[in-house]
Amino acid sequence: MNKSRFEAFSDGVFAFAITLLVLGFSLPAERLTSNHSLAVALLAQWPSLIAYALSFAVIGIMWQNHHALFRRVARVDRATVYWNLLLLAGTAFIPFATSTLGRYPTMTASTFLYGLALSETATCYNVMLRHLARSGLFEPSVSDATIATTIRAYTTGWITYAAATLLALVLPVASFAAYIVIAVYYLIPRGVDSDHA
Repeated sequence: MNKSRFEAFSDGVFAFAITLLVLGFSLPAERLTSNHSLAVALLAQWPSLIAYALSFAVIGIMWQNHHALFRRVARVDRATVYWNLLLLAGTAFIPFATSTLGRYPTMTASTFLYGLALSETATCYNVMLRHLARSGLFEPSVSDATIATTIRAYTTGWITYAAATLLALVLPVASFAAYIVIAVYYLIPRGVDSDHA
């Protein structure tokens, strides 16, 4: 597949998913009749705001890392397209999981669902990364050490997302906090994703 088309399609899905996040905000169905009631309703949106900020960061980081990764890939094969489509499917689901998390931030089902969405994207990213390495699809200038560093960094994320998802079954609020910590960790690019790789 033409790499430019591959990246353009991926960019479009990331942009669409990040735009849909704002739909997680909603005011009460009945018309509010005073400034005070509107202010109270707006302030009640704070869990949705935190979930929105978290997911905006998550999708933004995924997009940046995806761009940085494929900048160092020489060519794209059918298996890469397959794993990338599964990654994008999970990304497109994040707005729904975010909306659910924002409305029910302390419930097991919502934090577990959010963790499943992030774990699915982490799984696809890791499998795709390993496929790229195993198939020799990186540019010759990318060293084995850089690839190994990248795989270690994203394996760590994979494991921590899975752990945070399981944590949701017993401590939903702690799980929510863990998702935030993981997002902060990935603000710093590593390995192939780094500008200095």
